[in-house]
Amino acid sequence: MSAGLDPRLLARAREVVADTTGFRDDAIAQEAVERVLRAELARGRVPTEVLSELQQLGSPLAYTLVRAVLVGETYFFRQPEHFRYITHEGIPTALRHGAMHLRGWSAGCATGEEAYSLGACLLACAPPGMPVEVVGTDLHEASLEAARRGTYGAWSRRESAPALHPVYELHNGRQVSILPEVRKVTRFAPANLLAPLPERFGQFDFILCRNVLTYFSPSARDAAIVHLARALVPGGLMFLGTVEVDRTPPGLTREGPPELQAFRKPRPEERTFAQLPVAQPVLAPRMTPAPRRLSAPMPVSPTPPPVPPPSPSRMHLQALERIEEGNVAGATAVLELLVKQAPDYLPGLLELALLRERAGARDAAFPLMRALRTRAGQLPPDTLVDGPEALPARFYLASADAYLNLGALE
Repeated sequence: MSAGLDPRLLARAREVVADTTGFRDDAIAQEAVERVLRAELARGRVPTEVLSELQQLGSPLAYTLVRAVLVGETYFFRQPEHFRYITHEGIPTALRHGAMHLRGWSAGCATGEEAYSLGACLLACAPPGMPVEVVGTDLHEASLEAARRGTYGAWSRRESAPALHPVYELHNGRQVSILPEVRKVTRFAPANLLAPLPERFGQFDFILCRNVLTYFSPSARDAAIVHLARALVPGGLMFLGTVEVDRTPPGLTREGPPELQAFRKPRPEERTFAQLPVAQPVLAPRMTPAPRRLSAPMPVSPTPPPVPPPSPSRMHLQALERIEEGNVAGATAVLELLVKQAPDYLPGLLELALLRERAGARDAAFPLMRALRTRAGQLPPDTLVDGPEALPARFYLASADAYLNLGALE
């Protein structure tokens, strides 16, 4: 389909999208990029003129490209387990710790269904008179305009996601509009997850960022998570999609069952063991050795026992260290050896599959995820699987199911 398009033009267009959105290269829809470029050329513009405009990230054409590739799939109370956890655990805990208001952020909110769902959830559970506010942000201004209108069709209401709290009212049997009280506490603004949220937005008790980071490159995903975590109040909860992270983000703690993908920002008084100062070893004073008696026979050192091979968990940690150092090739080599030596080690299968997915080698990731699903499905769901973090088998089964059913890109 790219026949006739200047390769330099196509490459620069993809760079613009990646730089603006944080998307990894294989998550950028080629046909969408080509469609925009062909439309520009059909208007009589020459490739050099289009290429010149693409040198400016904030140009109208750059915005058109970004708008063309963004994914806007969302609906009311998607992943209802998150809203149930907020209702039964998150809000009661916040109130016990003296919260004076409840604030939520729907990051990457698309057309707003998620933000309104969060607003309805907080409103339904807050004590009478307690202030509630939800902010929905997205890169796509047209999606934000649709969110502000607050009128939706049947596609926004799915049987798989029950209406857990009052959020809309039905009109003419087909369309729904957001209830005035929910609309009143929910507002929308443009924002890019690659940059910190402006301070004027404040901090939040609850942040939803589901099925957004799936598309990001590893560096963009890590940067976005840092920005999200900084926007949490101490004790606040962040909810991510099923396959977006495979370990607890730095500075946060896992909350609830692993498959929930909920993470909490510790309060100041909750210093973890890892944060405690480490006692330094006290070195004995150096002693001058006694002179050796030449007439004494030299002792024969026994043959040292063979060094046992590293455990799967240790090899996994070695791979993680290489990933942190940016040594993807080294991490891949360790994980490939790990999977070969310990094919039933579920964390290794998941780690290698996600590493290949991030590298764009999806054809190599799918067999690993299928193997992960098969092996995890043979274990009782609550069986704890040894690894850098002990997680139940159901976590690995849910991760594999999410990846295989969604094709890694929802």
